[in-house]
Parts: sequence; C-alpha cells; structure tokens
Amino acid sequence: MISVVIPVYNQPELLTEALEGVREQTTENLEVVVVDDASEVDLTRVIDGLGDWVRLVEHEHNRGAAEARNTGIKAAHGDYIAFLDADDTWEPTKIEEQLDMFERGDDDLGLVYTGFVQYETDGSEWVRYPEASGDIYVQELERDRVHPTSTVMVRRDVIEDVGGFDPSLPSRQDYDLWIRITEHYEVDYVDEILVDKHEQPDSISKDFDSRIEGDLAVFEKVKERASDFGFITRSRIFSYHHHVIGRDYESNGDRWQALKHLGLAILRYPFRPISYAMFVIALFGIDRNGRFLTFAKQFLR
Repeated sequence: MISVVIPVYNQPELLTEALEGVREQTTENLEVVVVDDASEVDLTRVIDGLGDWVRLVEHEHNRGAAEARNTGIKAAHGDYIAFLDADDTWEPTKIEEQLDMFERGDDDLGLVYTGFVQYETDGSEWVRYPEASGDIYVQELERDRVHPTSTVMVRRDVIEDVGGFDPSLPSRQDYDLWIRITEHYEVDYVDEILVDKHEQPDSISKDFDSRIEGDLAVFEKVKERASDFGFITRSRIFSYHHHVIGRDYESNGDRWQALKHLGLAILRYPFRPISYAMFVIALFGIDRNGRFLTFAKQFLR
C-alpha cells in the first residue's frame, strides 16, 4: 500500500483538487490521510462520500505543517509514504512511476522524487527537473537537491529510521529531513514534470521572517555535520547557506544583513556566480520582481 499524507489548513477548494489528482492516479492500493490542522472551516464535507480510501485526522489546535505531516505518517498504513500539499496537484502516473523506481532499486534506495512546475502568484512559472541521484549526502549539504515535499515518496521504514519532520524549525523542515535521509540512504528520481506547485499569497515562502529563522537554524545543524569534512567541501557548504540567508534577508528588506551574508558566501567559495549577482542586487537595491530578473530567476535558482 502507498499512503498519501496531505496536511491542510482551511482551503477546502484546493483540497478537493488535490484529492481529485490522487483519485486519478494509475496505481491501485492507495490510501489518503488528510490531516486537518485545526481549520476554521468544516473539511468533512470535502471528504464525505469519497469512500474509505480517504481518512480525516484532525488536530484540536493548529500545530503547523511539520506536525501535521508527522501525524499523517503515524496514522498511515502504507509501506511507502508520498507527501502532497493541499495546494499542489499530481499528474496521473506520478505514484506508479515512483513505485517502479523503488521496485527496480536496491535496499539502499530510500527516497524517490520527481520534477515539478512552480506557478507563482505574479503569473510567472518555472520548471525544475531532477538532477541528483545515488549517494548525494554531501551534495545535499552543499545545496538542496531534492525537490519539495509534493514531489517526494519515501519508504516508511526509512522515516522510522531517521525520524520525521522537525517541528521546532519554523521553515525548511523538508530540507532538514532530506539531509537526514541522504546521510543513510540513496535517492533516485523520475525525470519528468509530474507535480504542479501553486504558490499561495500566505505561503510560508512569503513569510521571510520565518524563512530566515529557519535558514539560520538549519545552518547551525549543517555546521555540526560539516565539521568532519575537508576545508574546501566545508567552504562550499557554508557558502551556499550564507547565500540562502543573504538572499532571504534581501527579500525581507534588510540590505546590510543581506550584504554581510552574501559577502561571506563569496569569501567562503568565490566560484559561485549567482552570489555575485545577488550581492549586486542587494547593494544597489535592484527590484528582483522586475521583468528581466523575473525571467532570469528560472535559470538562477
């Protein structure tokens, strides 16, 4: 059995679309665990009538997406767990193709992800194909190679081995989990765009205070993991995280913190052109949402 875990807070219309995408999957023996994180609207009307392949688990108080996913994992019965956010949708063959990768892989394969297309609130969109497979632990520390949660399927025993999402992190809980998985297991991917991600105005990615807090917390964890690596590898890892922190400070309007971290990114590893570009953007206050940079973002992420 494959279990699909969907955390949701309000958004009944989006949940309906997400469930429709699951129902259209070409693989049988699917169950869906919808975790209602104390919504202010009644979600039972969305679930009622769909049959016993969908179960609703409710939080009494709002505990955040990480806790909701952990609740769904505990309630799931499947040998594999796929994550789906309520505002995202899947192509019909997603689960079938990921399951096929698992069945063709060996016992060290713990996670399979796919490509996705991101639809931004400003009407722009960009596509990401998978790039990294195998033993990618060091690569994952250097940069998040695994795609967002809605693209990922994991073996249940892998989650039980490394632990679930860390709810103490205000953001980047998925990246933190991918690090722990890649430390012990190999990953593979389906080289297709099988997920549509729809950015929402109230998305955590738009809350830069939480993003920065999460960036800094994850960086502290990464520093501990990188301490045993050589100078060059450690420098690449630290440079990437300074770049991410600086980028988010710039998005939050804190130019001096942005310049500080972007400068550290360049000093740590001066061979990443995007850090220079981001430094110039922060230095001169260039509008990253302008037409040219909006177009360029899809190539510079």
